[in-house]
Amino acid sequence: MARLKNIRRRIRQPFEIAGVLLLKAVIPRLPRGTVIGLSKLAGHLAWWFPLREKQIGLKNIDAVFGNTKTPAEKRFILTSSLSTFCQTMLDVFWFSRNPEKRILKYVEFESGSSADSFFSDQPVACITAHLGNWEIMGQATALLGVDMASIAAPVKNKAVDRILIEQRERTGQTILPQKGALRTLITRFRKNGKAAFVLDQNTPENEGGIVVDFLGLPMPVSSAPAALAYRTGTEIMIGICLPQSKGRYQIRVTQHIIPPPFDKKCDMAPIVKELTQQIQDGISKEIRAHPEYWLWSYKHWRRTPGKTYPPHYPDY
Repeated sequence: MARLKNIRRRIRQPFEIAGVLLLKAVIPRLPRGTVIGLSKLAGHLAWWFPLREKQIGLKNIDAVFGNTKTPAEKRFILTSSLSTFCQTMLDVFWFSRNPEKRILKYVEFESGSSADSFFSDQPVACITAHLGNWEIMGQATALLGVDMASIAAPVKNKAVDRILIEQRERTGQTILPQKGALRTLITRFRKNGKAAFVLDQNTPENEGGIVVDFLGLPMPVSSAPAALAYRTGTEIMIGICLPQSKGRYQIRVTQHIIPPPFDKKCDMAPIVKELTQQIQDGISKEIRAHPEYWLWSYKHWRRTPGKTYPPHYPDY
């Protein structure tokens, strides 16, 4: 089975590379309105096809909202979610052309002092989710002179991964692979740098995940940001970037979490778990407030053999 998957992957890779190169060549030259229109069209078309992502999304929405949403509301949430994801991916390429001009025109920070931590000379662990356009946040802050590094899982297709990293780093942002990032992040925080984490993905317990409540369901998530913040005394900030009218985005900071002072005599585990739960509570609150912008079509909840789960837990 593994050999068959590898063969399929090798066959698929040249087409993936060609597709990404096509997007890189075409998307930046399109008018803004066309990119938005294509994204909305893709989301609505996806509803009419038996896509795996559609089925996953509906199971997740049912698990979280149950009967509190009508079928029509669930359909709207999923189609809008798929459109938002498509727009986010297309924008990786669209904002790569004249990024200074385009980002300054289409991306703004919410007025007020909530976003001051982005620009302060202090270390910050910036937490976000696959909500709205998580990609543009790092690019926008780096463009404005912030020393920002984003932690990203590498794409299996190495050629595609290199292209995506190139697009993401155009404004000065640094992309760090998940594997082996711990020491780099500790050094970064101690030098008042900032790092961004997308923290709504399932991280198995044997890979450093700890089980917390996420949207009312148990899910293992990475404890690394909370552990790093606690060990280095770094402020945790939750931020989101939501779509606005006419293809614009607004970045807003929704919560600040200050870790307790580090004490090497204390057991870190309960402190890290509590911080991780606070992070997930903050993310969950924003997803419930803006469900149409979250990526529902991902296997966020996965069953582990031998464990007991609530009756409405998703089964993919």
